[in-house]
Amino acid sequence: MKIVGIIGAGKIGKTIATYLRSADFQVKIADIEQRDIDGYVHLDASDIPALTKFVESVDIIVSATLFYLNIDIADVCAKTNTAYFDLTEDTEVSEHIRELDTKAFMMPQSGLAPGAVNIIASDLIKKFDNVHKVKMRVGALPKYPTNAMAYYLTWSTDGLINEYVNDCDILSNYKHIKTQPLDGLEQIYIDGNRYEAFNTSGGSASMCHTFKDTVRSLSYKTIRYPGHQASMKFLLDDLNLKHNKKKFVYLFDQEVPYTTADVVVMLVSVIGEKDGILLEKTWSKKIYGENEHSAIQRSTASGVCSLVVAYADEELKGEGFVSQESIDYKIFTNNKFGEIYS
Repeated sequence: MKIVGIIGAGKIGKTIATYLRSADFQVKIADIEQRDIDGYVHLDASDIPALTKFVESVDIIVSATLFYLNIDIADVCAKTNTAYFDLTEDTEVSEHIRELDTKAFMMPQSGLAPGAVNIIASDLIKKFDNVHKVKMRVGALPKYPTNAMAYYLTWSTDGLINEYVNDCDILSNYKHIKTQPLDGLEQIYIDGNRYEAFNTSGGSASMCHTFKDTVRSLSYKTIRYPGHQASMKFLLDDLNLKHNKKKFVYLFDQEVPYTTADVVVMLVSVIGEKDGILLEKTWSKKIYGENEHSAIQRSTASGVCSLVVAYADEELKGEGFVSQESIDYKIFTNNKFGEIYS
């Protein structure tokens, strides 16, 4: 069985380790902070010689660490021909990986969104002759918010601020363009519940690059409870915290509670023509926490673990950058981890 090295021993990293061990993988989990967990290896991922030594000791790397460390990790994997997966929503990291000249299997953006949502949307797109509009909507929400912004932390604050301040990729009239985060506010209803959704960065992954000549309109938006977008606009624009990310992260980490009582809400909609008829096909799901794992832990870890299993079973192959939308939905859901998205 292949040895998997996980870089980052936070909540998601530890969940990935637990899941992969349940599938009989040997797992090493590395972090700069001392962790009392099985397979722990001390590693400063910014120390390239130490990073290289760790990467060379495994067959597959899963990066679950801070996004800005991923470029160095990907570079080392490319040089050592080690399969690479990450969970990043950062588009610069993914574009860097796309340009790497390597024979290694390189799959960034392998979690929930980006990740699973792109595989699901791509599968729906394949069911049409002509595609007019693709909407991907995903939110990791607290089940019981009581504050004014209707939000508690469910995952990384660094990842959250990235989504809220970086430019967003969309398709408009078959053209790949950039748009502003927090714009495009809309109301949506899922199972009779009202939510709002707005532009955020990273969720469309590489789909705009892939479908720019075949899909008229494509967008990714984050789902939140009504009123959240207005609160974020005040903090990021009026108080100018989008230009002071460290202060934003500090304030959120100090003052916004973290909750494991969460729910992941997903809605994918594709409108297009099939046999001359205009149709809409949708995929929707709510994922809840289970046992000791929260909803965001389950959904994110399940996505990347499904892909790691498929790669280890040689159902996924390739050299260099491999996109999420190139993955067959049946392969993705055909193991115990991907079943959560079936």
